[in-house]
Amino acid sequence: MQNSQLTHILLALSKKESRELRKWLVSPIHNQRSDVVQLYEYLTSGNRLEDDKSLEKERIFRKLYPKEVYDDAKMRQVIHFLQESIEEYLVFVKNQSDDLQCQLNLVKSFRERKLEKLYDKAMRKLEQSFLEFPFRNEDYLDKAYWIEKEKSEQLSEKRAQISNYQQMSDQVEISFITRKLKIACVMLSHQKIYKTNYNFGLLESVLQHLQNQDTLLQEPAIKLYFHFYNLFRFPDEEFHFFEIKKVLSSSEHFFDALERKDIYLMVINYCISRMNIGYKAFVREAFEFYRKAIESRIIIENGILNHLAFRNIVAISTTLKEFDWVSSFIEKYQHFLAPKNRDSFVQFSLAKLHFEMGDYKRAQLLLVNFDIEDMLINLTAKSMLLKIYYEEGEFSALESLLESMRTYINRKKIIAYHKIIHNNFIRFTKKLVRLPPRNKALKERLRKQIEDANPLPERKWLLEQLDKI
Repeated sequence: MQNSQLTHILLALSKKESRELRKWLVSPIHNQRSDVVQLYEYLTSGNRLEDDKSLEKERIFRKLYPKEVYDDAKMRQVIHFLQESIEEYLVFVKNQSDDLQCQLNLVKSFRERKLEKLYDKAMRKLEQSFLEFPFRNEDYLDKAYWIEKEKSEQLSEKRAQISNYQQMSDQVEISFITRKLKIACVMLSHQKIYKTNYNFGLLESVLQHLQNQDTLLQEPAIKLYFHFYNLFRFPDEEFHFFEIKKVLSSSEHFFDALERKDIYLMVINYCISRMNIGYKAFVREAFEFYRKAIESRIIIENGILNHLAFRNIVAISTTLKEFDWVSSFIEKYQHFLAPKNRDSFVQFSLAKLHFEMGDYKRAQLLLVNFDIEDMLINLTAKSMLLKIYYEEGEFSALESLLESMRTYINRKKIIAYHKIIHNNFIRFTKKLVRLPPRNKALKERLRKQIEDANPLPERKWLLEQLDKI
């Protein structure tokens, strides 16, 4: 049972869930087999879930059925019944966490049993709960449709002349458009990174409909994802970025924490893409969004801060010379990094901080022996070391590093966009090293090449070094 589905599920439960699950299993409504309870108690006692010997099926069987000869079919059966009961518990817990859905199910039950007074009372309560629902996300919009549909069912059973078909139609349209725009944003973003081709189906019709029915853009979710889609499709039309900021300024509270996390990351990724092609104003934009996301902790999930987000926050804040803030950030938030990433990313982040502060000696000490499985972090670290060698005049070490970086890039499977970025940096650094100091024509030709190259995040540094020659 060492790698069974059952053990994986049990290991994923919190202490509270484990306690509640036992109550579920001992209830005859949910389970009537005592051996299922015994198996659960055996597995969750001590550290048996992490002890291979304790998970041997023969050993467990002897504990459950001490007077019987081992029967694999019987053992598999009790495992199956326990896993089935746990899955039913997880479904129950998930359903109970959705208060509106529970109320909607109750309303439906009263209607089906012809309990009209109870139905009316439950429907009033449901409508009040819906009005007080804190979000206007896709879940809210879906519920709006299902509430209208339930009203329609009741009106139909009463054979009433009035109907709410228009409200139903409006709600299903709003829900559909929101979901269509949202998934289109995800598809478009994925398509650009991985060069995948998607069929966007009815999207063009949806966009045309929004132009003809601009009142739909008053719905915060529709307006948000409409501008996101256009921003991803036409990144130079920065108007959409500032419209997204307006929506978030007035309506961010309409989205739950998980969706806000996705929204912030989409905004930040756009800012980074603009930064990478030289739009300096977006460095500050990215910093402000990251700062708000980290201070509100919406990008800390289950107590873990993604190591790539940690790296980006350090890189962007040091670029803006926010040294006190980033020093405090590293100290305060390093504990949210997963243990396997923590030491390496703290080392990298401190190197970045000292490098940007001009303390090359301390940065170099941290970078010389730095090595991590993440290829992009490795390349970023090597790029910092490259700059140190160049600015300190250690050209022998620089030439060796340039060659090792070129070999590393060609040997590793790196996303094409990042490969271009680092190859451009290596190529122009080599040209800087080999540029004759008094040849103005070659110097101006190189300047033009650096200015025209894209993507080239290190353009500013390269031009600064060129001016010194």
